[in-house]
Amino acid sequence: MTQIQPFNPEDVEVQSNVKHIMFVAPVKHLTEDEVLSTLRLIQLQSLLAGEYNDWQYICIHRNDKRLELCDDSDRFMAMLIECHLRDVLLTTKRCRSLFGGTVYYWRKIARKCPLTDVASAISECSSGYFGRGWILAPNICTLRKWIITNSNNPEIRNLKL
Repeated sequence: MTQIQPFNPEDVEVQSNVKHIMFVAPVKHLTEDEVLSTLRLIQLQSLLAGEYNDWQYICIHRNDKRLELCDDSDRFMAMLIECHLRDVLLTTKRCRSLFGGTVYYWRKIARKCPLTDVASAISECSSGYFGRGWILAPNICTLRKWIITNSNNPEIRNLKL
């Protein structure tokens, strides 16, 4: 199990990809921060899928050693992509159980993340309210799908949409 290295947004290749995506992508009015965060999200998905790339199962464990070198915003994005692929909300309860911290701390991290929308979950079977959490924003989902389908990298091209 290899550790994921921190993201370097000043890298020449990353900057050229950002400029290309902002010019060509079907989603308009994107900020540079949204594009950079989406690229990091895709990179995290590719690295976390690892050898299981054929079926795209991502599972993050408590104090996951792969994310040890990453900051909490990267950990938040890793949990966000895991929940997106499982079609569930990312809640503060999940964040706290995996990496500790307080409810307020994870809400602060979520507010800084340009990829999220706030959503609520209600059970249709029983009259239960599951709570509020975060999902990937619709424009980010569209951008993510476009990047994955138009990538030249086979590892990225095989990612689950």
